[in-house]
Amino acid sequence: MSAEREQLVARLDALAHSRGVRPWAGRFTPARWTTSDGLELQLELIEPAQARATVVFMPGTNAYALLYGELLAALADAGLCVVGFDPRGHGLSEGRGGDYTIAELVRDFAGVVEHARERYGLPVFAAGSSQGGITAFYLAASPYALAGAICHNAADLGDPDSVRLTRYPRMSRLLTPLVPRLARVFPNLRVPMSAYLDLAAEPVRGLGNAKAVIDADPLLVDYVSLRALASLGSEPPPRPIEAITTPIMLIHAGDDQIFPLDYIESLYARLRADKCLKVYPGLPHYMIVDYVDRFLADVIEWIDGRLSAQR
Repeated sequence: MSAEREQLVARLDALAHSRGVRPWAGRFTPARWTTSDGLELQLELIEPAQARATVVFMPGTNAYALLYGELLAALADAGLCVVGFDPRGHGLSEGRGGDYTIAELVRDFAGVVEHARERYGLPVFAAGSSQGGITAFYLAASPYALAGAICHNAADLGDPDSVRLTRYPRMSRLLTPLVPRLARVFPNLRVPMSAYLDLAAEPVRGLGNAKAVIDADPLLVDYVSLRALASLGSEPPPRPIEAITTPIMLIHAGDDQIFPLDYIESLYARLRADKCLKVYPGLPHYMIVDYVDRFLADVIEWIDGRLSAQR
């Protein structure tokens, strides 16, 4: 185990103790996987005996898989193999910090899914939170075979209405046509996340808010490249949402300040596939880290329902 990962495990175990839950970080086995363009990604694995399916999980913007380890460990305790991964430019993976496109993330996600399918020989569910939820949603719109997708947050970034997900929608609407042109000239220009997301408005239990967490954690970066921002502001799904055939579960925090509930409901209405929407009133955006017990049973029940339907 690298010194950097040892320090990470110690920080997360201290967080678990402060919340009175079983420490999770030390339960994961680290591994590495190489992308099609040669970057090594960090994988975090739990492999229970006699598992019935695999969940491959992608974290949110500039986060890393072990930050969501309480949820992933709980899924493993329910009899599911778990593969969390740090996307390119995130956490312990290679790549320039905060630099990626949605298309690259989808391609990497698909590669990790195939790796997990070959490793375990089980049905695979893609899952993700925030940006990871959007990427899982896009993967479900791709030609890759999935048993299902569990998306905490989702979006159609090619739809002009997605500017509602930004901190300043009116300004974003004006800048959207300009950003891709600027990104071709200055692709590596760093854009603070605070320029398009109000992180201070999103509480994190026991840690203040999302901005405070990013400021305190050396593995988190508080910016994205202009190239990444251009992709986040314009990249359409691989297929129209109405054409998705993969079963999809959307989970949503009722007090999410980034993803408005009516936006998620409009997205859900466009889906024609086997679908489920669960809303958790009173919970903030980071419910997936802070309130695992509030939604875990619903996720496991949905997974088992899809497995039964596909037999």
